[in-house]
Amino acid sequence: MTDIITKTDIRNFGSYSDREDSFDDGKEISIISEFLKSHSETSDRIIEKPYGKYGVDLGVFDEMVKLKYAVDVERWSQWNMDWPSNYRYISFLQRKEKFLKHNQFVMIFFNYSLTKFIRIRKDDILKYPPVDRYTKGKIDSVRKIPFECGKLYGTGFTEREKSIFEYEVCDLKI
Repeated sequence: MTDIITKTDIRNFGSYSDREDSFDDGKEISIISEFLKSHSETSDRIIEKPYGKYGVDLGVFDEMVKLKYAVDVERWSQWNMDWPSNYRYISFLQRKEKFLKHNQFVMIFFNYSLTKFIRIRKDDILKYPPVDRYTKGKIDSVRKIPFECGKLYGTGFTEREKSIFEYEVCDLKI
């Protein structure tokens, strides 16, 4: 019998040497916050953890403090200099479904060294039903999002990345 991914597994998956713990995504949030400041209207307010520790990582609000869109970030250790050849799609984790309740939502996936990221929008996520997959011998539910739904940002793109994603070259402030 195969086990389902647990909170302990999740904690272990997100542990990196430059983090306090698996839930410390402060660097990723800081990078996206700076990126959004340069790509949003000047009147927009970007607020980190607007709904608390277990909510989305960022909210972009208009001048009336109405949420325009919510943002959550992840970092993938398997993706660093080049997109892994065994990755056939972008995985949106079922446990993040709660974030899809926001009218507008964007999921951001960083590479390990934080030099590039992929953006996926809620409308594209919802097109694909959740399915079970095996991760390290355990079942995890994901939505398998095709590459063409993601947009790649950053620098140092490989030929493989350029061939599977729409992309925009920009420097990310780490």
